[in-house]
Amino acid sequence: MSKPSSHPPMMRAVRTHAPGTPFVLEDVPWPDPGPGEVVVRVAACGVCHSDVHVLDGMPMPAPLPLTLGHEPAGTIEAVGEGVNDWAEGDRVAMHLGDGCGTCRACLSGHPMCCPKLGAVGLHFDGAYADAVKVPQSVMVRVPDEVSLAAAAVATDCVATPYHALKCRARMESGEKVVVIGVGGLGSMAIELARVLGAGQIVAVDTNPLALERAERLGATDVVLADRDPVAGIRAATTDGADIVLECVGSPDTVAQGVNSLVGGGRCVAVGVGIMPPRIDSPQALFALFEYSLLGTFASHKEDLEEVLRMEAEGAIDIEASISERYPLERAIEALDILHKGGGDVQRMVIEPGLDA
Repeated sequence: MSKPSSHPPMMRAVRTHAPGTPFVLEDVPWPDPGPGEVVVRVAACGVCHSDVHVLDGMPMPAPLPLTLGHEPAGTIEAVGEGVNDWAEGDRVAMHLGDGCGTCRACLSGHPMCCPKLGAVGLHFDGAYADAVKVPQSVMVRVPDEVSLAAAAVATDCVATPYHALKCRARMESGEKVVVIGVGGLGSMAIELARVLGAGQIVAVDTNPLALERAERLGATDVVLADRDPVAGIRAATTDGADIVLECVGSPDTVAQGVNSLVGGGRCVAVGVGIMPPRIDSPQALFALFEYSLLGTFASHKEDLEEVLRMEAEGAIDIEASISERYPLERAIEALDILHKGGGDVQRMVIEPGLDA
C-alpha cells in the first residue's frame, strides 16, 4: 500500500485542452497511485518536437485536457498496491509505453504497435508536471552514474534512434549511414552510429551549425541541404546509403531518404510528421533495387536499458546533448521555441525543481 507523503494537494502541469490551441500551465490534483502504479516526482522531462505538433492541430489519442511530456525521469514518491519491486526514493526513467503483452503485435516483438498501448503523455497524463503516475511496468532503473536529466533524454531522444538502427534497420558494422535532420534525435543517431561501428556517417541538415555539431559527434561527411541533398548524399557515399534515418518528419525528406539508397538499402522514418510522404520514385525501382521504407516508433524497454548502460559506461555522452534547461514555469516558452525553430537547439529539458 502507498505510504502518506508530504506533498501538497495540488501540483503544476502543462496541458493541452484542444488541438491547435495554446498550451496552458495550470494547477491539477497531485496523483495517487492505484494498484500496480507508482507516482514519480519528476526531476526532468525532455522536450520533444512531437509535442509541438499538437499546436499544428495533431489530434491526441487520449481524452482532453491532457498533461503533455513523455520523456520523464525522477524518483519514486509513492507506490500502489501490488508494487513489490520498487520503493520510494528509487531513481527511475519511464519507457514511453506498455503493451497488453498478449496480442499479435506484442507476441511478435512489436509491443509499441499494440492496439491497447498506454503511453505516458499520449494516452494518459504526462510529465510536464511536478509528478506523474505511471504503471510500474514502464519503469527502468537509472544507474548511479547517470544523471536524471540524461536519463530523461535517453527515454526517447536516445532510445528511439538506437531502436531505429539496431531493431528496424538491423545495422551491421561497416555500413554507410545517413542521418537527415541533426536536431536532438539526429545528433544522438550520429553518436550511436559511430559507437555501433558504421563505416561512414553522413549528416544532412539545412543548418550549418547543426552540421558542425554533427562532425564533432562523429559524422565523417556533411551535406548542407540547401539545393539537392540527394546529389550531395550520393556524391559523399559514392553509390548510396545502406541506411538512412529520416529524423525530420517531412514528406520531402522521406523522399530524399528513399532516393539516396543503394541497392538493398533501408530508409527508416524516425521523424513524426502529420503530412503524407511523397515518394516520387517509380515502384519498379523498389522492386529492382530492393529498397525498404520502414517505420519506427519509440523503442523497446530493453533499448532504454541498453542506452542507459552505454551512458553509465561512458560509451556515449547524453549529458552533453542537453543544450537548454527550463523550470516548469517556462515549459511553454521552451515548447514555443521548438515550434518556431531556428537557432541550434539540440535538446531541451524541463526540470520542475529549477528556480524560475
